[in-house]
Amino acid sequence: MSSTIESGSGVEVLRMAREWPAVFVMGLITLALGVVVISWPQETLKVISVLIGLQILVYGIYGLVSAFARDAISPGWTGFVGILGIIIGIVVLRNPFETVAVLAALLGVVWIIGGIIEVIGSIADGGAEHRWLGVLGGLLSVAAGIVVVSWPAPTVTVVAWISGLYLIVFGLFLCVSAFNLRSLTK
Repeated sequence: MSSTIESGSGVEVLRMAREWPAVFVMGLITLALGVVVISWPQETLKVISVLIGLQILVYGIYGLVSAFARDAISPGWTGFVGILGIIIGIVVLRNPFETVAVLAALLGVVWIIGGIIEVIGSIADGGAEHRWLGVLGGLLSVAAGIVVVSWPAPTVTVVAWISGLYLIVFGLFLCVSAFNLRSLTK
C-alpha cells in the first residue's frame, strides 16, 4: 500500500470507501423520496405541516429559554416570540391536516416578528464584529414572512416542490459520491 493510504486520514477514507453501498442506497432512498414529494405535493404538505409544527414548537422553546439567558438583548420580545411559537406549534400539531394554509400564515408571522427582533438585536449589539450578518438575516426573515403571509397556500406548495427538487439533487449527489467512494477501494 502507498504511504498516502496508510496515513491517518487515508485509512479513514478507505474505511469510508468500503461503505459505498450504504451511501448508494441512501442516495436512492433520498432520490425516491424527492420524486414522491414532487408527485404528490398535497399529501406531502400534510407531512410537512407536522414537521413544521415541530420546528415551530422547538423554535418557541428555544426562544423562551433564550429570553432567560444572561446576555439576552431583548428578553421580553424574545420570550413573547418563544411563547407564540410554542402556542402555534401546539395548534399545528393538534390539527395538522386542517392547518396547512393557516400554518403558512402563522409561520410567516413568526418569521416577521423573529426577523424584526434579529434586526433590532443586531443593531443594538454595537460590539459585534459582523453584526451586518444579523441585520441581513433578520431582513431576509421579514421579507420571507411577508411573502408567506401574503400567499400562504401557494407558498406551502412551492416549499413542497423545492423540498422535492432538493431531495432529488441530494440523492443524485449521494449516488455519485458512492461510486467515487467505490473507486477508492480498487
